[in-house]
Amino acid sequence: MSDADSNVPDFHGEYTYGLDESRRVMIPAKWRPKDPKVVFMVILWPIKAEEYLLVLPPARWQQLLEPFNTKSLNDQRVAALERTITGTSAPLLLDKVGRFCLPDHLAKPAGIEKDAKFVPRVGKFEIWNPARHEAATAQDKNIAAQLAAELNI
Repeated sequence: MSDADSNVPDFHGEYTYGLDESRRVMIPAKWRPKDPKVVFMVILWPIKAEEYLLVLPPARWQQLLEPFNTKSLNDQRVAALERTITGTSAPLLLDKVGRFCLPDHLAKPAGIEKDAKFVPRVGKFEIWNPARHEAATAQDKNIAAQLAAELNI
């Protein structure tokens, strides 16, 4: 774990906040890193479906990039994935009052206009259009229940 990630808290609970006219949105206070200089990476996710914004702390972003270091520069599939990830991602830094400014080229396809729902995941979080998240929740619960049964938990 990097020094920056040791400053990043665990993400728990769901929160909904409004965006201002500049697409700035408050981050849940409990989710803010101790070090305000921690840079998060936001990615339009999943690839192709573009349903929400996936927000990764520095160590998780580096983990995502690691497999590219061993791939051939001539592999066109790898190049396509690299272009897609870097073209649909952006660094986010909290401002002095604890807000992110969501880039228009990412917020618009994710349908995030007036409100943003923050949804935790292990070591990362998602930012959703609240209506899209509500529609996805029933399906998520079914998938989670099936996987919990498979994992015997």
